[in-house]
Amino acid sequence: MKHWLLGALLMSASQAARAEGPAAPIPYKQDAAVAAAALPGGALGVLILSGLAIVVVYVLRKRLNLQAPGKGGARHLRVLETQRLGPRTLLSVVEFAGSRYLIAQSEQGVTCLASAPDAAQPFPAGEGAA
Repeated sequence: MKHWLLGALLMSASQAARAEGPAAPIPYKQDAAVAAAALPGGALGVLILSGLAIVVVYVLRKRLNLQAPGKGGARHLRVLETQRLGPRTLLSVVEFAGSRYLIAQSEQGVTCLASAPDAAQPFPAGEGAA
């Protein structure tokens, strides 16, 4: 008897659901703050602020008479020639204050192998040879 009663209750519930029609879909809630942040105005604001920062830096450099390193002023150091001796070893001729220096660079550090007091004189043939 219990089964008969349970069956009747289920049947009446399904008939009531059919009479009401299909269930309405659950509405999707959109957050207004998230939708506003996703607008391209945020990217435009970042671009405007970046442009303003670039202009301010440019104006300050001009006003304070600052220059980028290596531009404008006299250079005191020149690398005349570089030769790679191995995968991690480098040999360079550097000119500084009117003198030339033969510099070796390796994993162990940097070493001055030879120097010529006058930039017009080349290195002696036997000096600095490995």
